Amino acid sequence: MDDGGRLTGAVVVYSDVTGLVEAVAANEELVSNVSHEFRSPLNSILGNIDLVLEDSDGLSALTVQRLGVVQRNSERLLALVSDLTLEASAALKVHPKRTDISGLVETSIGSAQAQAERSAVALVADVPSPLWAFADPLRIGQALDNLVSNAIKYSPDGGTVTISAAGTENWVKLVVRDTGMGMAPEDAAKVFSRFFRAESARDAAIPGAGLGLSITKTILERHGGAIACSSDLGGGSTFTMTLPVESAG
Repeated sequence: MDDGGRLTGAVVVYSDVTGLVEAVAANEELVSNVSHEFRSPLNSILGNIDLVLEDSDGLSALTVQRLGVVQRNSERLLALVSDLTLEASAALKVHPKRTDISGLVETSIGSAQAQAERSAVALVADVPSPLWAFADPLRIGQALDNLVSNAIKYSPDGGTVTISAAGTENWVKLVVRDTGMGMAPEDAAKVFSRFFRAESARDAAIPGAGLGLSITKTILERHGGAIACSSDLGGGSTFTMTLPVESAG
């Protein structure tokens, strides 16, 4: 207030991180610009860490270990920046073509192997080869990587993550199932909402911004497909992606 009693400004205080993230995300241009500004220094950090670790003979084991921690967390931040960039853009494009889904599963398992070993999680695939669908390999690979990574992350006590698939004349169903902590059915119904985090994940202090599954859902819908989740608290989660075998056009 000024001397005349007129309101001249306001201060908004957010009581939780989710409210702050939602407020920032409401301004798409700001999110896009901030994400871009974060990406350059993060790439620089990762590039220099990679160079140091490539020539680590003169470093102590403890130093290498600590640099590894910095590397993993920098990679996590870079993935979050990528998610924010995608979420800020309404123009997430897909370029589907005839794609062998079994090859994408093999690549995804290879990428997740180190994370699975650190978490004592076994990765199992049950996918016929070849298995053809009309899909953008880059985007569906991204969606699959996100589901497999989440399945490992939400299995903090170890367990098994199974990737299975089957096809019909018109559709391919790709399933990622884990034996981890799971979530309440009411949380499973909201899990594809932007910034949503299940109560079980918050209680276990598992990091995340609640963007990955929202983006995954968008990717599947842009293909003319769908994604669904079923889960029980303490009983693991199952995510089912459905993709068309042929172009709708």
